[in-house]
Amino acid sequence: MPPTEDHVVPLDRLTRTDVGLAGGKAACLGELVRGGFPVPPGFVVTTAAYRQPDLSRYDVTEGRTAGETTGGGGTTTAGEAVRTAIIEAPVPEDVAEAVRTAYRDLGGGPVAVRSSATTEDLPEAAFAGQLDTFLNVIGEQSLLDAVRRCWASLWTARAIDYRDSRGIDHGRARIAVVVQRMVRAEFAGVAFTSDPVTGDRHTMIIDANPGLGEAVVSGLVTAEHIVVDTRRSRVAGRSAGRGEVVVRPRAEGGTERVAERPVEAALPTPAVWRLVRIGRDVERHFGRPQDIEWAWAEGTAYVLQTRPVTALPGQPAEPGRVQRMMDAMLREVVPVRPYPIDMTAWASPLVGLVEKTVRATGITVQPLDRMFVEEGGVVARLELTWPRLNRHALSAPVRLVRGARRYDPGRWRSDPMVDAMQRHAHELRARDIGGASWPELVALLQEGPRIAAAGIELRLRYIPRTALALGGLYVTLTVLRRRRLMGALLSGVDTFTTDANHALEDLAAIIRADPGLSATFADHTPDELLAALRPSAPSFLADFHTFLDHYGHRDTTTPLLITQPAWRDRPEVILGILKGLAAQPPPPAGPHPGEQAEQELFGHPLLRRAPAPLRTAVRTLLRQARWFQQVRDDTRFLLVLPLPTMRQALLEMGRRLVAAGVLDTDQDIFHLRLNELDFAGTWPPEPERRADLRERATRRKAKRAELAGTPLVPTHPVSEPSGDVVLRGTPGSAGLADGPVRVIHGTEEFANLRNGDVLVATYTSPAWTPLFRRAAAVVVDTGGVVSHAAIVAREYGIPAVMATVHATARLTDGQRVRVDGDDGVVRLLPGADAG
Repeated sequence: MPPTEDHVVPLDRLTRTDVGLAGGKAACLGELVRGGFPVPPGFVVTTAAYRQPDLSRYDVTEGRTAGETTGGGGTTTAGEAVRTAIIEAPVPEDVAEAVRTAYRDLGGGPVAVRSSATTEDLPEAAFAGQLDTFLNVIGEQSLLDAVRRCWASLWTARAIDYRDSRGIDHGRARIAVVVQRMVRAEFAGVAFTSDPVTGDRHTMIIDANPGLGEAVVSGLVTAEHIVVDTRRSRVAGRSAGRGEVVVRPRAEGGTERVAERPVEAALPTPAVWRLVRIGRDVERHFGRPQDIEWAWAEGTAYVLQTRPVTALPGQPAEPGRVQRMMDAMLREVVPVRPYPIDMTAWASPLVGLVEKTVRATGITVQPLDRMFVEEGGVVARLELTWPRLNRHALSAPVRLVRGARRYDPGRWRSDPMVDAMQRHAHELRARDIGGASWPELVALLQEGPRIAAAGIELRLRYIPRTALALGGLYVTLTVLRRRRLMGALLSGVDTFTTDANHALEDLAAIIRADPGLSATFADHTPDELLAALRPSAPSFLADFHTFLDHYGHRDTTTPLLITQPAWRDRPEVILGILKGLAAQPPPPAGPHPGEQAEQELFGHPLLRRAPAPLRTAVRTLLRQARWFQQVRDDTRFLLVLPLPTMRQALLEMGRRLVAAGVLDTDQDIFHLRLNELDFAGTWPPEPERRADLRERATRRKAKRAELAGTPLVPTHPVSEPSGDVVLRGTPGSAGLADGPVRVIHGTEEFANLRNGDVLVATYTSPAWTPLFRRAAAVVVDTGGVVSHAAIVAREYGIPAVMATVHATARLTDGQRVRVDGDDGVVRLLPGADAG
């Protein structure tokens, strides 16, 4: 056992090299103290004091406790068991006594207790917001309780997922705890020494709010936003905060949130310039741009935390309107940075097929390596340039018309290729992945794109006629001055996605009709539900697994990435959707927007008086144009059929490479390319090959972590809001709707949406479609008028505003807003609270 004094170390004894002893956060703070920066005094409960439970009892990697059969709940179930074990176990007496002594030496009283993991606040893994902090902790026993809970936060679902996503071994993760004298902040917030969005090294961003900094870092408020031009030493921009809530310490310990806006709600000018000076000095000390948490109290600025801002983007030239729209769409199509295996096993063949298909229409698009620009073997950015005409351009219209005459999109589902794709995918899924040889696993990965090739061919066959019909309908509506009806007129077509939605509603109806099932869903989190349902609802589980058999291959993020889990991989996502659907009856069905738009169209004076053949021609045009959405959505549904099986094969290969000592985790295989895995010979691979694979995976993994702060596609600032307008974007679906904000960051939060909420998200995919029936409106950071969110919003007749850039950052749960889908703006309603 380490000596007692190693359990607790004063901050001023630490430097930036002491990450293994004190974690990233504490090591940075110790470096600041030794550098003479204003840091509140304190000490660190070191990693030597952290006693990790026996992880052999908790199979976190596989997502189950020892002895439990594989099933839902996954990593979260095991993580929760570890957390419970840590929280319920007393702090060892030698550690407790060292903590009590250090607390008394600090003077007792209120302290801030912050987690400091060995994987936190590093250039390659910021870990921001993943671990717990406890403010205004008073008393020795409360301090020990807070220390235990900080240790336990290493095993929350979000922390486990974060480590998984970066290939960090759970067994090697360690945690320290920082204890500092509490600063009774008059103002607090964050400061970026370089603009994290544009990458401008001569711009400092300061966000501030009265009270403690939790309100800012947790996104509870619209903070005061100050932009400082450090080259000219002037404030280049300043927007007032809304002060929706103030977090302040309570006399008995802990904090409280109050909605009472202080009389003086703006950060004093002396504080601004003091923070600028401190920010410059901290950046100079660490040699790179910094993200600093600060507090201002009694005329003094304190540094509470600093971490590096990794891989800032360069400053792009001011884009035009079309480029902004293209970039917004790209951010929706590829919201997650592809791994090398994504590019080589799936995206490259898929994009290659699309490129070949498009070239036949007379258009040449940029090659894949110029679209996905790599640095160090990792995709660094996504660049899309204008296509150009090729030698097939003159003959393309003839081929387009010929194909349109040959293939009727109204009968496309009966094409034999549809059955062949489904049969081929079913055969892949039936393979014995665990018993397959290495060459058989490689061959399976190579078969997946062949199924996708059939989906591309289906689009090539059936899109031409519906595309011509779309053009004809657009011209017709332009002549009749009814172009605004276009989106609504195209809605109302059944797709595989709407079939999945109906199946979900049927399952939700079963839950609502059964009191026992309703109670089970109400009393358990989505991660707990599968285990809770096994003994009590076998019939419902059979129906649930039938749903997964039909629709479980749906991608939760984008169809371009093989590494992202599908519904079948994360059944808790679907259970979360069902929990939300079953919690309240479905909203009453109103008139379909497509039917209303059609009545308005044919009620137009020119069409009302037109001869019958002309009216019939317009109806035929409308019917054929409507098939576009079905062909587009359903072929995407079919394209991703092989993805879960391919991902399962990849992870099996990863496990074998871990056993051979090549990789640290099975997901490290994502950093390798398919051709690098296609090796012949005996198993395991030869030592030279093993060493080469390990070096490649390690190098690319580090590069990917370095690029974590760099956006794939540039984020172009939109015009600043004014008056009651809090956001501006692109109109996606017409209409006006009021409602409370509900920010949904991912599929794991689907259960949080309630009837009448305004759905706010970074992007959406078909996996999100069940939420639209409940939402009053949709506001999205990315996308455009033809993106998924806009199309589905028009289908359901709810307003949508796209490409807002900052919606998920500026809006908070509970705020009441008005979404104007006609003008593309979001207004904050008078008296709206943060909730």
